[in-house]
Amino acid sequence: MAKKKVASPRSLRAWFSQPSHLVLLVGAMASAAVFAAIVALAFNDFRVAMRGNHAHAAMLARILEDQATRTFETTELALDALSSSPAVMSSGTTPPRMEEALRQALAGLTFLRGLAVLDAGGRVVASTFTGDAETFVDIPRLGSGVSAGQTLLGGWVAGRSLQSIRLNGAPVPAPPGVGYIPVQHGFKTEGGDLLTLVALINPDALSNFQRLTLETETFESVVASYAGQVLASSGAAAAMAGQSISRIPVFSQYLPRQEHGTYVGKGVTGERQILGFRVSGTKPLVVMVEESYRSAVDRWLSDSRALLGIGAALTLLTIGLTLAVWRGVRTRESALAEVEAAQRRISQSEHDLSVLMRSVQELIFRTDAHGFITYVNAHWTVFTGEPGANAVGKRMQDFIAPQSKAEVARLLDHQSRETVRHCEALALFPGGRQVMVQVAVVPLRVDGRLSGFAGSAVDVTDRWRAQHQLQAQIAFQELLLETNPLPISVTDAQDRVVRVNRAWEEYKGRAREDVLGHSLQSFLPPEEVRAHASANSQLVRWGGRTFFEVQVLRGDGSRRDTRVEKAAIADENGRVTGVLSILMDISEFREAERATQEARDVAEEASRAKSEFVANMSHELRTPLQSILGFAELGVLRGGSQPKLASMFESIHLAGQRMLNLVNDLLEVSRLESTVGTFHLERIDLRGVIRPVLRELDPLLARSRLLLDVKLADVPLMAKADPLRFEQVIRNVVANAIKFSPPGGKITLTGRLDSKGQVHLVVRDQGPGIPEPELEHIFEAFVQSTKTKDGSGGTGLGLAICRKIVEAMSGQIYARNVEGGGTAFHIVLPARGQTETEPVPLE
Repeated sequence: MAKKKVASPRSLRAWFSQPSHLVLLVGAMASAAVFAAIVALAFNDFRVAMRGNHAHAAMLARILEDQATRTFETTELALDALSSSPAVMSSGTTPPRMEEALRQALAGLTFLRGLAVLDAGGRVVASTFTGDAETFVDIPRLGSGVSAGQTLLGGWVAGRSLQSIRLNGAPVPAPPGVGYIPVQHGFKTEGGDLLTLVALINPDALSNFQRLTLETETFESVVASYAGQVLASSGAAAAMAGQSISRIPVFSQYLPRQEHGTYVGKGVTGERQILGFRVSGTKPLVVMVEESYRSAVDRWLSDSRALLGIGAALTLLTIGLTLAVWRGVRTRESALAEVEAAQRRISQSEHDLSVLMRSVQELIFRTDAHGFITYVNAHWTVFTGEPGANAVGKRMQDFIAPQSKAEVARLLDHQSRETVRHCEALALFPGGRQVMVQVAVVPLRVDGRLSGFAGSAVDVTDRWRAQHQLQAQIAFQELLLETNPLPISVTDAQDRVVRVNRAWEEYKGRAREDVLGHSLQSFLPPEEVRAHASANSQLVRWGGRTFFEVQVLRGDGSRRDTRVEKAAIADENGRVTGVLSILMDISEFREAERATQEARDVAEEASRAKSEFVANMSHELRTPLQSILGFAELGVLRGGSQPKLASMFESIHLAGQRMLNLVNDLLEVSRLESTVGTFHLERIDLRGVIRPVLRELDPLLARSRLLLDVKLADVPLMAKADPLRFEQVIRNVVANAIKFSPPGGKITLTGRLDSKGQVHLVVRDQGPGIPEPELEHIFEAFVQSTKTKDGSGGTGLGLAICRKIVEAMSGQIYARNVEGGGTAFHIVLPARGQTETEPVPLE
């Protein structure tokens, strides 16, 4: 095995004693340092750019989520107001009158395709679409059924109207991608009929806002349901409406644990995307904005070409200076060498020069006076993939594209007196490869006569293509600005107009030639000038974005409510040089808001009138009922000797007592619904409230031969509640359990603190149970289970009163059937901190 040869200290000292070697060492170290610094700067810039892309995606997702949520909330408010309209809920209204009310509501809601009213059987009672009336539709296609006062958002449905899901006849097909998002709102008419208002939201309205919000063509957005169905989208995802995307990480990894965020990974339109998502706070919606990771990297490369170019130039400059100094020192060393070694040193220098020419990262060539190539360095192989010998003897023009031959001919012009000649030319190499090269040529003269040319060529194809792409992008942005339907203008730091689009000209009724270069004060009304000047001065000083609303004078002389969005425009140094302004006409939206508020006021007034009527009538009924009960009791006492007469008076007394209970319940409901009633909440241990109520009910338990099993936690069940009202809840729920339990049965009452610190009470009986569809309805006024309508039930108001009391204390009450028979009533009150007793108004 051969031993590794190790340099001796003497040979190292000899090497370092050579000045040329020291120059090379220092130059290499300097070049490496410059290169490392450029790489570090580029890496840091890339990280900052990626963080900016994530933040941008998150911001766009937040904007689009806010708009989508407001769209659905506006629809919900419109349906709620419409359901209270006399034209819809009156028992004497007609379908034509309903349709007129629907059309009036639709006129102010531009994002809806239509409105319709359905009955419980799926029959279209009225619709804004011609021909929908009396059609039966497939209600499950719109979502699950809704109860009175409930609003439900459905999934994406293909079609233009309800005709696409009709049952009586073939559904009407629609073009691919055309659909709607149904929103159902249940209500009861004055006659007690349950009807459903259906609004068909146009997904294109959401998509249009998304396209306007996303500034560049690289961003795409999707609005999806919480279950992962695409409701609306833009860009490449526009054809995915109605499809499921639940397998992407947003749904499989982040929800419901995280409601907003960004990541790099699988998106809607690609496997590697920068994706920002946000979940609506009030609706089952998820908004996603994504951009191809490759597009973000390409944009960074395009934006960073100056930095990379400077770094490359500095590195090459360092190498060039090193070589220049090294060559000078080397020449000086050669001049001082011994004469007898001159030939050897010359030979060695030629060899070193040959190696240097092969290592140069540029194409070096030499031609004769007629342009025939006589020499190329090793970089020719990098350009063409062929040996350099294949180029010798050929003309330069043989490798040049026709459009660049004139420029190359100028470089080889014998009459030109230029010492260094430059041009850019498109070179054609074997295999069809096209390369844009930057050529530099120097004429070689011997005794004043031209003997040839020496030159170099650098590959600038990437820069050439980047310039063309930049020009195309600028042209596209210009087209995007001009075709934008929103009026857009740009002013400089002195409020002078420097740019407007065609929509601005049409909106303001002024040609751009009349306003460009002029200040806003010269052609806008004073109130508009003040609003713009205030916002512009703030943006010029602090940057960022802002918005405000102002009445804008249009070109036709009308004044329109307008939302003005403004954003600061900064130069490469971060200095604000101008302001971008976007106008959005919101007059129709403001009119709709006012109409909605008026409808809400009418509904609230009607509710107050109803409560006052019930209270007054209940008070009026109690006086004659007391007389009836008194005379009935007297008749029972005096008719002891006549059993038939006594039985009649006893029946009268029982009926009167039942009527009095109903009147008392009505008074209780009226007080709970009244805005003047209050609850006095205090922090109490509910165990001390529950046990006295249970002792009161011992006679009822004994009469029905029932066993009451009480299991309350050993720790205090602390909650913030009204003791008297809570006693009423426990009394009603346990009395119901006693009433419907079979003789000899068992009733269980348990109380504990759940994992959230809430007080959770459960009252379980062994009665007949409640049909599943009725578990929620039994808490409505005058509603009883079908299994207790045989006379064993009460007035149907007890559970309604319990729900109002529990909800006033920020809790909840619900019922669930139990395996093996019976029903369990759950009462949950939230955990409360240590606070003083305070009155709480009922809402």
